[in-house]
Amino acid sequence: MKLLKSILKWLFIAGITLLILAVVLSPYQHYPGETQRAIICSIEIDAPVETVFTYLGNSDHAKEWSVFVDHITPLNATSYPDGAVGSVRRAFCNPDESGMRWDELTTEVVPHELRRLDVYDFVDFPMTAEGLFTEQRYTSLPDGKTQLAFTLEFKESPSLWVQLKTSLGAHRIASIFDDNLENIKRLIEAENP
Repeated sequence: MKLLKSILKWLFIAGITLLILAVVLSPYQHYPGETQRAIICSIEIDAPVETVFTYLGNSDHAKEWSVFVDHITPLNATSYPDGAVGSVRRAFCNPDESGMRWDELTTEVVPHELRRLDVYDFVDFPMTAEGLFTEQRYTSLPDGKTQLAFTLEFKESPSLWVQLKTSLGAHRIASIFDDNLENIKRLIEAENP
């Protein structure tokens, strides 16, 4: 009985330690120039900013580069062009459109610099939060290159509980962002040698 209690005690301590490390080392953090915590991942692409911006403005390309989304369907393309302010699209993780999905509303576009999307109506996610937005940030670099960044942020400062959940989930989100950015880089550079 003493041995079992000792093992349980050490397992509890190890679990708490891992939880604390996951929060402290989370990609959900304060970045220079940001007003609140965010998840930010970026990559340098050997292609002009116009090319990268145009490529990501087309929802059909998501099935080529995303490791998480199977496809994205524009919902109001007859009223708003895909990728333009006011366009709404639904992201599906499965080909048959079952399971995890969410909607995105494009709220801001600065050509060749920024595309901002409010993210909402999460379905079948193990953990969700309200008031999220994501940005695609484009920076033109010398020699015709582009710095592309993906972000995930809250419109307003979330509760401590939501910050804790986000700190834990950020590890997976950042991994997906990094994989997607690598795929975008590979695909664009292959088309624009």
